[in-house]
Amino acid sequence: MKVRRELNVENNLYFPIVELLELMPEFFPKFHFKIVEDDELPPDVHAYTDVQNNVICIKRSVYEGACNGNGRDRMTIAHEIGHYLLICVIGFKFQRNFSDSTIQKYQDPEWQAKCFAGELLIPAHLVQKMTPREIAVLCGVSLPAAETQWSKLRANKGRRYNVQNGFITP
Repeated sequence: MKVRRELNVENNLYFPIVELLELMPEFFPKFHFKIVEDDELPPDVHAYTDVQNNVICIKRSVYEGACNGNGRDRMTIAHEIGHYLLICVIGFKFQRNFSDSTIQKYQDPEWQAKCFAGELLIPAHLVQKMTPREIAVLCGVSLPAAETQWSKLRANKGRRYNVQNGFITP
């Protein structure tokens, strides 16, 4: 919500994710993004965030898809922006696990970026009374993303997360 407020779009259903990506170098001078040819990344990697070099690399087809309103591609870019903001700007810690033990879900950077992307593109305060199909169309996300966020909103009604010691905690 803070990102939405800073951009004065807190009450817009459709978040301008490509525009945010393109404006980020103005807010974060070390940041840049790079559009790469699809064959430069493995088939199952649509984009990635290199936190050491402050860069988000995005497949050309994903960037163009997001520019054309493709929900999955818009979510991919929001996810990578989430990685960048949460790790490079806010300073959340990586939770690495080199043993057989499992880490708490909320300490996983992938979980954190998925939550960020879902909250950014599907604003809970605006979609409470909508169906997943309405959410998908009006927020510009895929139907599976809308269904996932809708079910989480129903399951976690009223639940909030906090930041403690550099981690998101329930």
